[in-house]
Amino acid sequence: MAITSALMLKVRPGKEKQLLEVLKTVKKIVERAGGTYAVRREVVGPQPNNILAVAQYPDWGHLGKVRSDPEYQKLADGLRSNSDPAAEAVASTIFEDVAI
Repeated sequence: MAITSALMLKVRPGKEKQLLEVLKTVKKIVERAGGTYAVRREVVGPQPNNILAVAQYPDWGHLGKVRSDPEYQKLADGLRSNSDPAAEAVASTIFEDVAI
């Protein structure tokens, strides 16, 4: 069953380029683990200009590959300890496909 992970980010002023560089790295890691990755900007809605990063995986195992990847772990640790981040996480969700 497919798994989708989504992260909504509020970009800090003047930091979009920095954020997009981080997301490029995440995309590389996700794709290396067998997933797909897309980045979208909210144009109309309650939080315009926020960035939505969406990863899709064939199953939970592929998501686990990303979360246990040493490059991903190093990147995540660096982002958590950054005192001047490029964005603020607004929401983080994981969806599981439902067979109908």
